Amino acid sequence: MLVKEIMKTSIVSISKGTPFFEVAKTLLEKRVSGAPVVDEHNKLIGVVSEKDLFKAIYPTYNDFYTSPELYTDFTRMEQGAIEVKNKKVEECMSARLITATPETPVLKVGALMVATGIHRVPVVDGEKLVGMISRGDVYRSILREHFDLWEV
Repeated sequence: MLVKEIMKTSIVSISKGTPFFEVAKTLLEKRVSGAPVVDEHNKLIGVVSEKDLFKAIYPTYNDFYTSPELYTDFTRMEQGAIEVKNKKVEECMSARLITATPETPVLKVGALMVATGIHRVPVVDGEKLVGMISRGDVYRSILREHFDLWEV
């Protein structure tokens, strides 16, 4: 089975330069946990997830090692959470891209997801974003294809 057989082509994407607040609002309104980030030419430049937004609110691991008190200064964290709302998506997205093409085998995408811990993979044709495939999509396709199990 190939990615093109199960990928979603109706994609919620985030434009480069979108503020954190708008990204969070879009993910909530569209009921998705993450989305690809594209430039003005629909070229994929990253992926942003709820986890990325969540991490942007808190001190970094490096901050923890250099200033562990930051993790117990909740007043400062509250201020940081307020300040983060105007950060641009590029400041919190994951730029480490793992992609697939429509011709990629679904089992290969599943293996990449397991090996890297990612939950969604953008599907590209050249540099253009053409679809998305999620961990759930891969899981359900494996159940259908190899176990003859279908959702009801």
